[in-house]
Amino acid sequence: MKFISQTFSGLYSFVYPNTCPGCNRSLTKWEKNICNICLKNLPVIALSNENDSILQTRLMGRVYLTQAYSMMRFYKGSLSQKLIHSLKYRNKPLVGVELGKMFGEQLKPFLQIQENSILVPVPLHPHKYQIRAYNQSEKIAEGLSQTLNIPVVTDALERKGFHVSQTQKHKEARWLEIKNDFIAHKEKVNDRDIILVDDICTSGATIEACAKTMENMNVKSIKLLTLAVAGDHYQ
Repeated sequence: MKFISQTFSGLYSFVYPNTCPGCNRSLTKWEKNICNICLKNLPVIALSNENDSILQTRLMGRVYLTQAYSMMRFYKGSLSQKLIHSLKYRNKPLVGVELGKMFGEQLKPFLQIQENSILVPVPLHPHKYQIRAYNQSEKIAEGLSQTLNIPVVTDALERKGFHVSQTQKHKEARWLEIKNDFIAHKEKVNDRDIILVDDICTSGATIEACAKTMENMNVKSIKLLTLAVAGDHYQ
């Protein structure tokens, strides 16, 4: 019986090889979801205690964030793009968990965690959730929670607007389309230190819309964590 199980497992691995979404190399039994080579070559951003991160600069004057960190740079054709696209479009939710755990380890010396801190993933519209079967931001938050020991609250925000992809739209068009898309549930965010979690910050319109729905709800503070931040042309 054990022989049959091993044979089936080997055949399955041959037909459906477990490959790295960053380079398509077959993963070894010691590697989880992403190969060690790709993990070492991530375009990571050096973190610090200074309050002048790329995200802070991008959102300056639009929303007040007590802290904002992104793990890596995102450019067309980059390794970060391949990994995030595999998370969002190729049914690889564990990539988000793995990167979230890695990000959490990097954040430990810098992120100011309070007793009332909660991780709030940017929500998907129910229709898009039904198509994808999971929310990529929730998967990232799940990984962050495992390393930072902060609870994830998935129903603090609700998304009521549904749009086609915004990736080709300029900053003003994104904001006009998305500014009224989100609803915050006061009983979930009241008196809390909110740590928003998203996969990527491009123009910042989504983050701004989420934050503005909570600014007048007696939240203690709002922080932001994103796996990636897009290139400087979004400034």
